[in-house]
Amino acid sequence: MTREEFTGGNNIALKIPKYKYNETVHFYKEVIKLPYLGFVSESHAFQFGGVTLWLDCMDNYSQQDVWLEIETDNVKTAAEYLKENNIDRRDEVEVHENSKGYWISDPSGTILRVNPRK
Repeated sequence: MTREEFTGGNNIALKIPKYKYNETVHFYKEVIKLPYLGFVSESHAFQFGGVTLWLDCMDNYSQQDVWLEIETDNVKTAAEYLKENNIDRRDEVEVHENSKGYWISDPSGTILRVNPRK
């Protein structure tokens, strides 16, 4: 199989523990004043250069976590390529019904959403 092509996606999510959530939203909105895109799907969204930064409040997290999005032309072929390279699917981390994308993680545990290129 040939190497699958991946590019950075349009989204970065910070999964923030509930006890630090309001303080973190305040930091991005009022201290560094990133362009605020609103409260969408239970998350605060900000323009972060060419991508959207999502701040997600997590009831069951004790520390912050970063999730990234990558895109590819063919998610099915990419899944085969990733499997051949011993990269496990991590679809248990979050459910996206009726979605062609899926979750993986890098060797250090960073979660990545693999989505079709737009």
